[in-house]
Parts: sequence; structure tokens; C-alpha cells
Amino acid sequence: MVDLISLKGIKRHYDVGGEIVRALDGVDLTIQQNEYISIMGPSGSGKSTLMNMIGCLDTPTEGVYEFEGELVHAMDDNQLASIRNRKIGFVFQTFNLLPKATALRNVEVPLIYANISRSERVEKAEKALNAVGLNDRMHHKPNELSGGQRQRVAIARALVNDPSILLADEPTGNLDSKSGVEIMKILDSLHDDGNTIILVTHEEYIADHADRTIRLFDGKIKDDLKKARVREARIAEEPIKTAPRAFLEKPTEVSKSGSKVVFEPPLEVPAPEITPGPVETSKEIREWSELKKTFYDVNEQSIRESWIEYDPKLSGKELEAQVQSELKGNTSIISKLENNPVQYLKEEVKRYEDWIRTATKDDIENGMVKDWTGYLKDVNDLLNTLKSVKASL
Repeated sequence: MVDLISLKGIKRHYDVGGEIVRALDGVDLTIQQNEYISIMGPSGSGKSTLMNMIGCLDTPTEGVYEFEGELVHAMDDNQLASIRNRKIGFVFQTFNLLPKATALRNVEVPLIYANISRSERVEKAEKALNAVGLNDRMHHKPNELSGGQRQRVAIARALVNDPSILLADEPTGNLDSKSGVEIMKILDSLHDDGNTIILVTHEEYIADHADRTIRLFDGKIKDDLKKARVREARIAEEPIKTAPRAFLEKPTEVSKSGSKVVFEPPLEVPAPEITPGPVETSKEIREWSELKKTFYDVNEQSIRESWIEYDPKLSGKELEAQVQSELKGNTSIISKLENNPVQYLKEEVKRYEDWIRTATKDDIENGMVKDWTGYLKDVNDLLNTLKSVKASL
């Protein structure tokens, strides 16, 4: 039987200011179809570099990497991009969804670059969203979804091309405990259905979902342990954060183990004195600030990961050029929003109204007009929020 993934003597060294950093220093690893693997290690151990290597986001300084019998280490940027698009599904900690597109549109993106027809893209995207329990949220945008729902969209997007493996980098890192448990249940179910899953995590209880745990230290594999599956028990044992007792309306229900949690009566806390102040102003300004940050992403790593998902065919240099261009553009937009927001947003409204008015038949059939209309609504929402801020000042 041919290994799904085979790494032999993999080294990845970086020259940082004349000093050689050995991120990976001789890694030998084989992965079979339908394995469920967690990769762990302290900061600087090489786990992220190993994930990038497996995901064809990086190439080794030395060593042999075979993916389904193909020599990955000898591929050029275009060949690596093709492998990423056809064979690998990525789930990042920061979701990396297109903020102006619906969940359905986000899941369609990998299929666009696989040259799938519009009707087949929609069918496949709907099927993927149904698989993660989001059949009633297909036409919602990321800012209309919870953190757990956004990660489900990201998982659906990763699965829509039927990849050979699913790579999940800290998939619950930005989620509350309850949402994290739900996401892990989905990953468990996907593995049960035959998917190969590799996840990077620093949480032991997350790693325990896997059947095999690889621990790295100083760029080398320290441990490679397989264990029996006890998934149902693990889920029950995972720590779930709850609200403080004083805010709970009723005690928790009886757990599966039969034990019941009983809370002491909440302490009586005297109501704080209400002093006059610009409460509404603070609320509106806070809302305006949050909208700006979500509307235009100025985080370089997040932009890079989004481009990897959005256009897997980009080569290394082309990818960096797009990232820097978008980063510069978004930083400029934030500056305009700070200095003269009303003028800038009015210009945006006019620009998109013109596009919608002069749209072609292809623009309508490809869903572009629908996306532009949704974006236009977002811009008008920003304008209305800004007016509320100014009115409260």
C-alpha cells in the first residue's frame, strides 16, 4: 500500500540575519489514508513549519516529500498550487472568510479555480454546508454568523473539493469552549466518514481527539504515539467555560455520568449607582471602531492566508505582491475612514451603484451583482452607524 504522505530526512533551515535557524532538522514521517493525527510542541518546536510543509505552502531545504507518490519537493510554485487546490483542505484559526461574500459564495471559491461550472459549484457548496449543519445559514455573511458558524463555513470550504487530507491549524483557537467542542465533533464525524485529518494544537484535550499524536522539539520528532479511541469519554471531559454563578438562571442539567451540579445561591450584589455620562456615545463609537476593523482587514498574516484560500494558483512572489498591495490599500482606506469617512463611503456607494447599473449578463449569472448589492448594503450600514456616532457627539 502506497503511503498517503511520506517525509524522509526533511530539513527546513532559514537564514535570519546571518544565523541559521533549523525549523525542521531531519523529520521522517509517514501518514496513511484515514489517519487522525495531532501535531504538538512548544513555541519554536517546528510544528507550524511541518504543517506548512505537509500543506505544500513551503518546500524543504533538504529531504524527500512524496504526496500520493508524487515528488512534492521537486515541484515548482504552479505545481504546488495545483496540489493545494486539488488535494488539501485548509482550516485556519482565523477563519479567513471573504467578509463581503455569503457563506455559500465563500465555499464556492476553491471550485472557481478548479474550473467547475456555476451550477455544479452551487450544488457542491450547498452539499458541503449541509454536511456541517449550516443549511439555514447559506446566504448569511461572516459578520452575521457566530465564531463557531464561521469555522463551520471554513470547514465546508476546505471539504468542497473532496481533498485527500484536511489540515486544521488551531481550529478552536478563536472559539469559546462550547463552540470548540462542536467543531471537534464535526472533525470527529468527518474522520469517521473516511477523511484524513491532521491538526496542529497546543491543547491536550483537543489533541486527544486524534488517534495519533506527534510531538516536536527543536525541529525533530520527539514522540510519535498511537492510542485507542475513547472519543465519547474525551468529549464529556473537555472543559467548558460557563457564566459566573450569579448570572445563571438555573443549575445545569444532569450530566451523562449521572452527577448533578448544584450551585449555591448567588451573592446579592448592590446595584451600582447610575451616574450621568455619554453611554450611547461610547456604544456607538465602539460599534464604529469594530465595523472598521472587520470591514477592512489590516492583518498581514490574515490577508496572506485569505489569498492562499482565494487563489491557490498564485506563486510565492505573486502571492506576496498581492498581500502587500492589499495591505497597503486597506491601510490607506482605514486612514481615509479616520480622516474623512463620510466622503469616502459616499464614493464607495456611487462606485458600486454604477457597477450594478452597468452590470453584464455574465456579472448577474456569476453572482457578482448579488455580491455587489450585499457590499453596498454594508457600506450604507457603515454610513448609518457613522451618522449615529456624529449625532451622539
